[in-house]
Amino acid sequence: MRVHRMAPLRAFAALARFRFGDRRLSWGAVGVLTYLLGLPNGSWITERILAAQRGEGCMSVVASLRELEERRYLRRVVRRDAVTRQYSTTCEVFERPYEFDAPVGELQKVRPLAA
Repeated sequence: MRVHRMAPLRAFAALARFRFGDRRLSWGAVGVLTYLLGLPNGSWITERILAAQRGEGCMSVVASLRELEERRYLRRVVRRDAVTRQYSTTCEVFERPYEFDAPVGELQKVRPLAA
């Protein structure tokens, strides 16, 4: 196989090879992870937006996100606002699987994925 590459002209991201070496991840999960890691911090995105951007089914994207969560590349952090008492969920995405004792930053609890 011969690979033809273009020199980046602007706005590009470098990809780490080890991300593709984790054979436990499906191609769909690798693609979603790569896309999420390319977003700036604080980005707001939903499963429906991810699905619409590539013409995927929403359930396919949800399955990829669940896979990333099971393999510890993604974690959902739930916090409760002290004033409004409403819950909000924030996702954290990691280049490598996080350790169980990884700091959660300013957020309090990690919510396990519902079965």
